[in-house]
Amino acid sequence: MLQGYPTKNGTGISIFGDYGDLNSLYSTVHEIANSLDEYNERLRAQHQLLMNFAYEIRKAYSGQRLTDKLIFNGDDKEMHYYGFQCVWTDILIFISALRHNAGYVQTDKLQQANMYMLEYVVERTLFEYDSEGANFIQHFIGQRINVTNKYAFIIYQALHIKFVSDRQGKKRFRNIPKLIGDYFSEWRQEYKDLIASFEISAKEQNCKITDLEFNDFPEIKW
Repeated sequence: MLQGYPTKNGTGISIFGDYGDLNSLYSTVHEIANSLDEYNERLRAQHQLLMNFAYEIRKAYSGQRLTDKLIFNGDDKEMHYYGFQCVWTDILIFISALRHNAGYVQTDKLQQANMYMLEYVVERTLFEYDSEGANFIQHFIGQRINVTNKYAFIIYQALHIKFVSDRQGKKRFRNIPKLIGDYFSEWRQEYKDLIASFEISAKEQNCKITDLEFNDFPEIKW
């Protein structure tokens, strides 16, 4: 069973599971990602989001992210748990991409169970960190984020940088709904300004907006 814990500085969530838990979750995410045509301009961003998420999960169960040992009361058997950390805004975007695209493919009970478990763990951990902020943020688990936007992948990167660069604390956490709206709601001026900045960068680099990538990610203080 997956376990979730808020990171020390409230920047995101640490998700742990045994090898089987994470391997099964990886298979679910990877299969749904592979159902998307990465060369289709409408689907490319969602494919990139899910592949990024799958990559982190694979690194986790391979023991290349977090590791922990757990001994249950009354049982001398030691279990190895593997995990990874994810910024709050990132995990919300990943889950939205996963849930949205799961609606277009045939999923079995195990795949559905993996998605529900992931959503449950994230929701529970949101409330564990700050119930006041979680009351509003929970509504973005699997919904309200326009991952179908063809610029969703570069927007996700820009939002990641904005969130981790802001001052740590519950004020930053409680601002997540506004940040998501500013970056993904096409009618907001903040969104229009963001796309305008992408257009300038794309022109300078002589490429499409969808080909842009950020190379100066700030260090994450988890």
